[in-house]
Amino acid sequence: MQLEYVGILFNDSTHRGIPSGKTGTESVLNYEGAANSFGLVPCYFRLQDISLEAGTAVAYIRNSTGYIKATVPIPRAIHNRAFYRDRGSLEKIQQLISRGIFIYNAQTRYGKDTVHHMLQEDPLIRPALPDTVRADPVSIRSMIQRHGDLVLKPCRGSVGLGIMRLCRGEFHDYFTFSRSSPSARGWRTVRLPKDKLPLLLRARIRRVPFLAQQRIPLAQYRGRPYDVRITVQRGLRGEWEVTGMFAKTSPPRTFVSNIAQGGSAYPAHDIFRDSIPGISPDQMIERTAEFTIRTAQSLSRHMPFAADFGIDAGITGDGRLFFIECNGRDQRYGFREAGLEDVWKETYRKPMAFARYLIETGSWPL
Repeated sequence: MQLEYVGILFNDSTHRGIPSGKTGTESVLNYEGAANSFGLVPCYFRLQDISLEAGTAVAYIRNSTGYIKATVPIPRAIHNRAFYRDRGSLEKIQQLISRGIFIYNAQTRYGKDTVHHMLQEDPLIRPALPDTVRADPVSIRSMIQRHGDLVLKPCRGSVGLGIMRLCRGEFHDYFTFSRSSPSARGWRTVRLPKDKLPLLLRARIRRVPFLAQQRIPLAQYRGRPYDVRITVQRGLRGEWEVTGMFAKTSPPRTFVSNIAQGGSAYPAHDIFRDSIPGISPDQMIERTAEFTIRTAQSLSRHMPFAADFGIDAGITGDGRLFFIECNGRDQRYGFREAGLEDVWKETYRKPMAFARYLIETGSWPL
């Protein structure tokens, strides 16, 4: 097996922390152990470190004393772990791809509304989509009358920031929100006259696009609702595979399960066993995996060069599955929080295996 470089494309803050080992939720040691098993040497750089003219990149590489900067040929396979939205960056990525460089996960952020529309085209996934509309005062009032419980989420955003809930009671509506970041410390619920939208909600949906979405009656574990994060990736065969899954419960007095917002992570098998009577945990794992692979296949028809998704699925108490959202840059550390250390390391191994697949085959999988 020929030894060669695999590129890991980071944003500025993660790249800056490589020499000191302060890379946030990214584990460069996991990349290095995984890459070595496939005869690859990981090198870490930013998009601005690549010279199209010279065909080289200035990258961090590990040696016996630590990390050094070196000029290397642009690797044939590059795993993107950064967000790019400006036109210049996106054009540079397309230029690299046109030169035969495989940048997998070339785009890592898609709007929640865009993803919803993509999945609506799949007749097998469509029944698993919560009722969702673009949020405005008219649509919110219509949705709360229809469903009685709504989640309002920004079309672009992550880790649960900015999310709100509007719930209909017998005599009043109830609005749950947070003004702080992270939100877990600042949640409040206020009572409202029916159909009266609070000023904060109006201001937020006016400032940036929001979705109003039917809230799924999620199964509960120890009195707390949960959803499931499933990591699905392409590996050594180039096919979509479920690497692992864990359940996320919301903290007290909130409805958001994101770990960054105070949620807790648990092995999915244990949660299924204790929360879904009448269906074996193994059967729920299998159902969830099949659902997620189908979702990844459907999304990848619209997302060129996708190879790595973190998909959140909602599960009701009777075992029905619903799509909640998809993350193009799965942060992975939830597996470690759930005590699934081996699965956490496998989430780094799969992208390195896929790099070897791309180098060996010289083509993107069908």
